[in-house]
Amino acid sequence: MKIYDVAVQDVGVHTERKWSWPTKTLLFSSLTTFLAGGFHFGFQISAINPLADVLQSFLLQNFQERYSLWLSKSDLTFVWSSVAGSLFIGAALGAVFMIWLIRKIGPRKSLLFSAIVLLIASPLAGVSYYVQMAEVFILARMLAGIGIGMGTTAQGVFLTEISPVSLRGWTGALGGLMGNFGFFCGAALGLSHFFGTSQLWPCVFFLEALPALLHIVLNVTTFHESPKFLLEKGDCKRAQASLQAYGSSDAEKELERLSFELKTRPSCSDFVSFLRDKASTRALSLSVALNVAVAFSGIMAMSFFGTFLLQEIGFSESAASLANCLSVLSGTSAALLATFAFEAVGRRKMVIISLLLLTLINATMMLLVFLFESTKQASLGWPFLALFIVFLFVFSVGLGPAALFLGAELAPSGTTATVQAISVGSQYVACFISPILYLPLNASVGPLAFMVFIVPLSLTAVYIYCCLPETRGKSTQEITEELRQ
Repeated sequence: MKIYDVAVQDVGVHTERKWSWPTKTLLFSSLTTFLAGGFHFGFQISAINPLADVLQSFLLQNFQERYSLWLSKSDLTFVWSSVAGSLFIGAALGAVFMIWLIRKIGPRKSLLFSAIVLLIASPLAGVSYYVQMAEVFILARMLAGIGIGMGTTAQGVFLTEISPVSLRGWTGALGGLMGNFGFFCGAALGLSHFFGTSQLWPCVFFLEALPALLHIVLNVTTFHESPKFLLEKGDCKRAQASLQAYGSSDAEKELERLSFELKTRPSCSDFVSFLRDKASTRALSLSVALNVAVAFSGIMAMSFFGTFLLQEIGFSESAASLANCLSVLSGTSAALLATFAFEAVGRRKMVIISLLLLTLINATMMLLVFLFESTKQASLGWPFLALFIVFLFVFSVGLGPAALFLGAELAPSGTTATVQAISVGSQYVACFISPILYLPLNASVGPLAFMVFIVPLSLTAVYIYCCLPETRGKSTQEITEELRQ
């Protein structure tokens, strides 16, 4: 392996800690990066919410006409849960596949690959209506999941490797902003006022293809490859050009630091050696804990069943759909705040505060539902909606965006793809399990089903408080040394 030749000195711990505004190239590339992953994750999980009745009718009618299958209500619920959940199965598979692909072709081209998959999957869902084949919709849902898993894994690796140390939290938190933007677009387009009807719902998925197409064009024409990946391939000239484009104040010195980091990193050539390395396993366990906490924070219930929850507490169907859509704006404003808060306050504090507040909000929601069931007071819907909005704000300013990039930031050099892929994959597996647990529990024990969220959030808060080091302003080598202590 040909790497920029440097002497072993204190360059290994030199970092650019002074915050400065990102260059136009870094800002533009960061926002565009999420059009191949995070945006589509938000879009897919939110669009399903207002479109649930329309899509279930499509599946039911299709099975009846083509196979003479008459599904009962419970059968349809099972089929629909499986179809909706197939997104997460595909996403987990896509995330794991990225371990190999990022090492082979680099994070930039991996993002391009995921965008191509999404460009195929999104319109394919709409095509299923015109060919009247429910199987095509199910295939499109699974394929979209694969693209999302690939994209959300690659985006964390790419942004961590192109961003100056002082801006890693800022670029990482943009993932929450773009995810919320996708969530809002999906929720809005799926309303019956727009395309949420039995004839127009394919348009929702046709429109989703546009961001993927935009990413492909901009990735090919404007993106620079990760400087770390270029160094690993021995291309020092392009690595330095990439550092300069993405805002390194002293590209030559940063190139030396990265070269030293690559030379002195431990060998984790296989998964066994990866597991034997203390820093790698600690980074992985912390990142997995955060990602599983995302799935069991209540966000899946809010995303898939937000309209249903608001109806349960007294809102009409149309009012619940509209309120669910508009409440997403609180998450978007919080995600915008998070882009600065992670650098100003620090990752550790933001995550711990977010976990504790989410625990408290879930507990208060549980009490409100208990109160509504005993009194049937429709006015209780308003404080529940307020908590719903606060929940989205707290999630989007802390835990949500942190889980997207902290794994890549914690990972020792050479293990970033592995840590990020396994962490993201664990989130998607947990996202599949969470609604499966919540739905039957809600039917059997009612409001006590909120304990599915309260307990994991509490345990994760304790674990993160005890074990997560602060990563703000620290180089990969400094973080690795802390994890080994």
